[in-house]
Amino acid sequence: MTVRLLQIGLGNRGGMWADIVASKPDVEIAAVMDIDPKRLETFAAKYPAPRRYLTLEESIAAGGYDAALLVTPPDGHLAQCRMLFEAGLPILAEKPLATTMDDAAAIVRLAESHQLPLTVGLNFRYLPVTQGIRDLVARKVYGEPGFGQFTYLRNRDGMRPGLNKYPLTMRHPMMLEQSVHHLDLIRYAYGREVEAVSCRTWNPSWSMYAHAANVACLLTLEGGLEVNYQGTWTGGWNGMKFEWRTDCERGVIVQRELFADLAAAATGDDALTTVPIADERAFIDDTAHLLDAFVACLKDGTPPPCDGRDHLRTLALCFAAIESDDTGTRVDVPAFMVRHGLADLMA
Repeated sequence: MTVRLLQIGLGNRGGMWADIVASKPDVEIAAVMDIDPKRLETFAAKYPAPRRYLTLEESIAAGGYDAALLVTPPDGHLAQCRMLFEAGLPILAEKPLATTMDDAAAIVRLAESHQLPLTVGLNFRYLPVTQGIRDLVARKVYGEPGFGQFTYLRNRDGMRPGLNKYPLTMRHPMMLEQSVHHLDLIRYAYGREVEAVSCRTWNPSWSMYAHAANVACLLTLEGGLEVNYQGTWTGGWNGMKFEWRTDCERGVIVQRELFADLAAAATGDDALTTVPIADERAFIDDTAHLLDAFVACLKDGTPPPCDGRDHLRTLALCFAAIESDDTGTRVDVPAFMVRHGLADLMA
């Protein structure tokens, strides 16, 4: 069985998705939709076979799909998902699922009411380095983790060709477009939920972003694990500074580069030792693994990867952090979810 996709959105990430799908023998793009005729023309020059549409309505009406691949800005996802679910299509949607808790919860409830799979594109879970951290923590190779520090410092040129431009004007671009990945990785790799968060967000005077491009959080996870997180798109230097360090009772686990370079040491070791991991292409191979899992869900009925309820917990953490910044208080994350009417989606 070849899974036929309707792809919505042909921006930079959409083009990447098209290439990844084209590399797979058991999945194909049956049609694409984008509001920009030039993007459709560029796509057709590379991939002439799929049908092309300028509106979601006409693309859905044409039919012939097994699922939808939604690669559009998040503020339009609710309306798009409603149409796609009503057409009976499972969805693999790029993150974040929405820019408000209410919209995200509405999308998850739509998926469940239509009994259709919903996967969110949290592809960084599939990076070999992420899998390596998760494995070391789960097997307690260095004992129980006690505290961690996750640092991502970057000067991101939002005007660079090939990058989406909507983050330049959205509220909380760092939190909802970048930190959402990092906070999700913290939940996923440690295998624990966040119980409480204290957060500050801000924007330096030189920022090209209209709203907060800096995020700093103190996260308290289940079991007393504490994690400091700092992320920025407005660093004063173009060089990338990344480190994710986890201190455990008998050693330390350190990711020393973005997407790669995992090392560890026991407490008494003189130096870190590199942990062998697979050599894969960031953004490409991890996304391909996510797509494989989504296709398996459609074919075999296995649970969808990175499903809607799981993603809601990451989004709730993001919005609880925003509330912490707004109020100057530490926010209990499960209580935040209950206050926002998500009790039925917390399982």
